[in-house]
Amino acid sequence: HSFRIAEPRLAEHSFAREYRELGKRYRALRLKRGMVQEDVLDYGFSVRHYQQLEAGQPHSLTSLFRVAEMFKANPAALISRCSGRAGKRRVADR
Repeated sequence: HSFRIAEPRLAEHSFAREYRELGKRYRALRLKRGMVQEDVLDYGFSVRHYQQLEAGQPHSLTSLFRVAEMFKANPAALISRCSGRAGKRRVADR
């Protein structure tokens, strides 16, 4: 028998709550502008990729900046409310 040692989860998964909150924010902005998910094609996203963002999947800064550009929003403002818990965690981990 061979045994496999479970690999630790990536650090980004420890921020699942923040990614879900960010996804909710993306959805709210899209709906506020009267857009459907298919409209994101005009901004270079595939519908599937954008669905994953709204579902709260971990994503890159590039995706964050592209979403911010699409909604004409400040990237820092998009994540500002999501980062509170993360900051507290960093202090607690010291």
